[in-house]
Order: sequence, then C-alpha cells, then structure tokens
Amino acid sequence: MKTNSVEKAPRMSPAEGVEIRIIGSGEKVMLTYIIARPGAVVPDHKHPHEQIGTCVKGEGVLTSGGKTFKTIPGASWYIPSGESHDWKCTSKSETILIETFAPPREDYLSKAK
Repeated sequence: MKTNSVEKAPRMSPAEGVEIRIIGSGEKVMLTYIIARPGAVVPDHKHPHEQIGTCVKGEGVLTSGGKTFKTIPGASWYIPSGESHDWKCTSKSETILIETFAPPREDYLSKAK
C-alpha cells in the first residue's frame, strides 16, 4: 500500500494560477487534486490519457469535443483519450477539482516536486 495526503503531495503548475497535486499514482491510474485561482485558464490541449473529473468547490467552464460544460460542485466529466479540451475558472474564489488520468501522466510525474 502507498499513502499520501493533499498537504504532502508532489505538485506542479501546468498554467498560471493552477496547481496540481498528485495525491496518488500507480501503474495504471493517477489521482490529482487541483487548485485554481479566479480567472486561471488551462489552454486548449489534448493528451493520450483518459480523464475523469469532479468539481469540489468553486466553478469553471470546460470545453471538450465541441461541447461546453459548467464545472460546479458535484458535477463530473469524462474526456476520452486524444480529445482537445480547455478549462477556465469562473469563480470569484479558488476552485478545487479532483481528476483521474489513465494511464498516469508521466509529464506531471516528471515535473512534480
């Protein structure tokens, strides 16, 4: 068994105002805790990983596969491998998301400290 906590998790920043904490990573899946400041933008991108997320606090707008979706507390989403997507924090306070990637994102693991 491996254990971790949000406070001790390795972290990295893929965009200004966005911090990703890797709270779990195994052979086939990765779990992340994301904190975004108001106005933060994750620009359009795609990757070979499946991605499932849920909003815990705050709100934002996710655009993926030509569809727009409000990420509000309790909402969840699935982004298939290779689908182009972006996200913007529209909350007046920080937004917290939890996202899972399969397989684990090696780019996040190599940048996280």
